Amino acid sequence: MVRWVVRLVGLGILLTAVTLPGLLGSVGSDVAPAYEETTISKYVASFEVDDQGDLTVTERLTVSFPFSGKHGIFRFWDLQDPNDTSVRRVPDEIAVTRDGHDEPFSLSWENGRRYRVAKIGDANVLIPPGDHVYVLTYRIDGVLLAGQDADSSRFYWNLIPGGWQQSITRASLTVDLPREADNVQCAVGNGATGGCDVSGEDTKTLTIRASDLPPRTPVTLQTDLAMATPPPGHDVPWPYALDGVLGASKTGALLLVVLALGLGVLGWMISRTTHEVTPPFPLMYAPPDGVGPAQAQYILTERVENEGFVASIMQAAEHGAVNLQRDATGWTLTDSSGAAGWAGLDAATRQVAGLLSGPGASFSAGRESVSAGKTLKSEMGQHESAVKSWARREGFLTTAGLGSWAGLLVLASIGLAGLLVFNPIGGLRGYALVPGFFGLGAIEVMGIGASTKRTAAGRDLWSRIGGFRRILSTPSAVERFDFSGRQELYTAYLPWAVAFGCAQEWADKYRAEMGAEPPTPPYFGPYIGGYGGDPTSALIDDFSSTVNAAISAYQATQSSSSSGGGGGFSGGGGGGGGGGGSW
Repeated sequence: MVRWVVRLVGLGILLTAVTLPGLLGSVGSDVAPAYEETTISKYVASFEVDDQGDLTVTERLTVSFPFSGKHGIFRFWDLQDPNDTSVRRVPDEIAVTRDGHDEPFSLSWENGRRYRVAKIGDANVLIPPGDHVYVLTYRIDGVLLAGQDADSSRFYWNLIPGGWQQSITRASLTVDLPREADNVQCAVGNGATGGCDVSGEDTKTLTIRASDLPPRTPVTLQTDLAMATPPPGHDVPWPYALDGVLGASKTGALLLVVLALGLGVLGWMISRTTHEVTPPFPLMYAPPDGVGPAQAQYILTERVENEGFVASIMQAAEHGAVNLQRDATGWTLTDSSGAAGWAGLDAATRQVAGLLSGPGASFSAGRESVSAGKTLKSEMGQHESAVKSWARREGFLTTAGLGSWAGLLVLASIGLAGLLVFNPIGGLRGYALVPGFFGLGAIEVMGIGASTKRTAAGRDLWSRIGGFRRILSTPSAVERFDFSGRQELYTAYLPWAVAFGCAQEWADKYRAEMGAEPPTPPYFGPYIGGYGGDPTSALIDDFSSTVNAAISAYQATQSSSSSGGGGGFSGGGGGGGGGGGSW
């Protein structure tokens, strides 16, 4: 259940990151444009609409460059049509020449793929002063709108879009239509209803002339045609705000969604390779032979916790290998018997000897001792390695699925998704869904123990260890443990209860069975003053907190070695309605 909650939360974050920029709209769209040094002395354009409603445009622009310092011009197209929010006016087959020769240009997207931008010219070439003729050709499919009835269509177009930054001295515009033009209207300027010189009404060819157009002045034509409306070229069922996620193509969006979902399923299938069915836990009244508390903790949970290290020290003390003494400042661990004391103990418990240098050697863990914390941190790392190596060496655990590579793959996919949100390819943030869905599907491989799984022998041991923990942790009213004549088993099994995280339950069981407080392990020494209630539990908690406090003291000294940074992300916008300028 938890893993699906994590997935749903992650999905919400991913979808918010992908869609929020489009929902918030453009940034900086109200900023005034810079002064434009170039002018367009002649704007000659032809527009041909065929029977399918497809538009082919040729724009012949005579651009006057007053000085040498520009690299060329740019042209951008607004994909949105205010008259039909379901269509996208996508320019295709774009070609450009300058002074009769092919001119290089690059295409990009702006403002969440609302604007298609052509940057015309070479950054390494400056345009000489004077007049230069640019010819742009392109086509836009399915531009006709529905008319007043089923047998009529409407052509409603900005022949000169309102985003040109240059003033235009003279404009001559020719429109060839598939039917005779009816109810012709033409306007110059935003919000205007007239100002055009148009001829050719009731014919298939209209000619519009205009002069002395200030910058950002559109010339708009509307006419009715006696023909059924052909299907639009690019219609989509989603709002403009999602164009930056899904683009302007239903087929492309479908492929994107299918790919994202497919990789999400693949990630989920990879995560399934890490799943293990919990075996039955039959009652076990003693721990498995040859296994120590820390090793049992690892087989049970696939984790090596601090409690496992503490339990190993207690196990060593229980078997006489070390003595434990507590005073007001912390704990002291003393090797009591040398090699003989460690003989017969499990490998994880023997690893505790690394804190000591031989018989009679001591190690003190003060609460504020940085050096003790450093030593403990090192020894705990070696203890963890010893436990994991033992499980692999004895054949109890093996690699699950892709192993540790799966976790790295998930991290890489999440990182790539973030990169694609803030640096979208072609302005399409939806690409982030592909690695994002894979990462969410496979997120479970990031869990503790996901890179390993128990073998048949490991599952058998898991079952027996679980059964023993069941005895230690289950209330006496449910599962009894007969302490009569063997009270010593309480302290003998106490390291196991610590490793399993059920020391309190084990003490409660002793109280319920014996009607008395549980005995304090002799290896804790005589210092038990100042504790109320159960001294054993208090001593165990105190020792664990001492270990953790020492490690924290060490880690606090390391914080100055790390540093972080931050960054920001900003997106650009574009002018309204299409147009161009120089650069």
